[in-house]
Amino acid sequence: MNNPKELQARFPYQFEGEAIGMSHSRGWFRLFSRLCSDIDQALGEDKRGFHWLQVKEKFGSARMYFRLAEGVHEQEPELMKQLMDLKFAAEAASQDICAACGRPGWIDQRTGWMLSLCGKHHQERLDDTLGSVWFEEDEL
Repeated sequence: MNNPKELQARFPYQFEGEAIGMSHSRGWFRLFSRLCSDIDQALGEDKRGFHWLQVKEKFGSARMYFRLAEGVHEQEPELMKQLMDLKFAAEAASQDICAACGRPGWIDQRTGWMLSLCGKHHQERLDDTLGSVWFEEDEL
């Protein structure tokens, strides 16, 4: 999948329900797409009640928050642990992935706003030529 619209078409239930916001970086999108697929597999046949509440950047890396509907999967603590482990692994991996292009990167703290970038995009940021790393509103 190449963009958020394709991802939402593939896993519509993951994007239904209340959401605070979805801010997808181009470089982390493949990671998030893989996470959605892994979540789908972990849920198995019963996908009721799962949806993404928020996807954003915080302290230079991706943060993803989901919600499970009350009363759904509550008797399955192993499943909740599996979902949380998948989420935490993706968030940790984003620290080493350029938010602009998806190549290996590291968190840049030199300009005040922390963001994981590769060498090329670190330099563009310092030169003030780095464009937006986020999908535009009409692409969501």
